[in-house]
Amino acid sequence: MKLRTRKSKKSYTVMIISDSAKNNRKELHINAGLAGTVMLGSFLLLVFAVCYVVYSAITLSDSLERFKKQAEQIVVLQEEIERLEAEAEGLEAEKEEMAEQIKSLNDTVNQHAEEEEALAAQAVEEHIPKGFPLSGTAQLKTEEAAGDDDDDEDAQGMRAHEDRKEVIFAASEGINVIASGTGTVLSVDVDVDYGNVVSIDHGNGYISIYRNNGNAVVKAGNEVAIGDILYVVGEDNTEVGYSISKDDTYIDPMEMIEING
Repeated sequence: MKLRTRKSKKSYTVMIISDSAKNNRKELHINAGLAGTVMLGSFLLLVFAVCYVVYSAITLSDSLERFKKQAEQIVVLQEEIERLEAEAEGLEAEKEEMAEQIKSLNDTVNQHAEEEEALAAQAVEEHIPKGFPLSGTAQLKTEEAAGDDDDDEDAQGMRAHEDRKEVIFAASEGINVIASGTGTVLSVDVDVDYGNVVSIDHGNGYISIYRNNGNAVVKAGNEVAIGDILYVVGEDNTEVGYSISKDDTYIDPMEMIEING
């Protein structure tokens, strides 16, 4: 017959002794299994706490490292922003400078355009034979006065040329016959009544004609400006015939001449 052995249950006794005068003592009996469970739980809790602390330390270290890197990135970005702002200010100043230069150039171009327009208008005006054809004062001879000085044949000859609406000036010796406008000498020919005739083409339909007994100082093809000398008036060529045609039609020279002063 087999004997059954009975395992005894282990238990632990926890004694709590007071330091008071009564010398109280309390005993707490804890089952061994429960004690093991409590110890295992405490150990696991301790391990968890240690792991958590280690994990928190690692996480905090990583966070600090990330924060440090982010702080460095913020500094770099701030420096980049400051550099871009400085470049933007420089570009703005350059833009304003370029705008000023463009404005100055526009003003210069406009000024030159105005000057060119004024010169062009002046050139057009100078090509119109409006000037006085003599460099000094002269008397305007009428047909009757010319008849008193000349014989009937000369007077009849002048009347035969009334269709060209010529005016006759009596100039003093030493006065010059001058171009009444800018143009090109069209021809220098012999004239039946005066001896010589100079025609100037002003390029705008106007042709001015100067008749005088003196020797012309210009030749066909010469470019002349207003005021250039055509004849020098001497003792024998004081009479000057002057006429103007517009588009091959003679017009009254006195309506064209502008006498200043």
